[in-house]
Amino acid sequence: MSAVFAHLRYFVSDAVDEWRHSPGPNVLATATLAAVLFVAGLNLLIVANLKSHVGRWKNDLRVSVYLVEGARAADVDALYAKIAALPGVLRVERVDKDEALRRFRASFKDLADVPMELSANPLPASLEVVLDSGPSARDTARAVGEAVASAAAVEETRYDQTFLDRVDALLDVARWGGAGLGLVVLTAVAFVVSGVLRLTVYARRDEIDIMHLVGAPPMLVRGPFLVAGMGQGFVGGLVALSLVEIVRRAARGYIGAQPGELLELAAGNALPLGPSCFVVFVGAALGFASAWFAVREAKEVSR
Repeated sequence: MSAVFAHLRYFVSDAVDEWRHSPGPNVLATATLAAVLFVAGLNLLIVANLKSHVGRWKNDLRVSVYLVEGARAADVDALYAKIAALPGVLRVERVDKDEALRRFRASFKDLADVPMELSANPLPASLEVVLDSGPSARDTARAVGEAVASAAAVEETRYDQTFLDRVDALLDVARWGGAGLGLVVLTAVAFVVSGVLRLTVYARRDEIDIMHLVGAPPMLVRGPFLVAGMGQGFVGGLVALSLVEIVRRAARGYIGAQPGELLELAAGNALPLGPSCFVVFVGAALGFASAWFAVREAKEVSR
């Protein structure tokens, strides 16, 4: 065990010395890794925010029952009682035309003045049916639709769960498709970075040749380069995460205190801890792989 720690200490100290004496190739490799991981981090930021919003919308299960203009109060009361009595319905909220207009202005600030240009409030009154979350939510929504289908006071019924499921599925496709494309790109980058790291191998070819002559095992020769590669990937991942957060905050600051709906959906929250750790892990793994490609034939290179 002490020999293992001694080797690790040697690898780390030698890698630090390599950074100190040959900063050019190391900085270039780190910058290349950081640029690729920055693009990956931006994609993860957008997908994570969209998934978060879709998940929150799916948990807020509602059926909107829009009422006809001038519906009688007695008909609306009877409809309210009928819906509230259905199993799986948590509560029923009355939304009159004024409340509907207030919600519209709060949700679409850029269009808040549009209703004022009309002679009358065009938004209909409605009953917002809040459903109990769970596997039976779809059946409950279907039951609500059947219960109000023949009601004279009802103009339209809307339930967005199916649409949200499709959006969620599209996000999964985008995530896995992006992962496949990213794997191809990262593999290509690994070979590019390994070409840069070969400069450090060439710079130390005399030292490598001497180590081979005295019978040093291959891992003792390659270890410092592999540790340096992991360090480059780790630092590149941290730099990429910092740039992602800087760009996110700069975009929100540029737009102002009230960012648009699209920006709020795509970058309203910072990249979560899980994807952030994944970016750093991929960076370290990519740096290790690049260094491995660069030194896998260190003995032949030294000749």
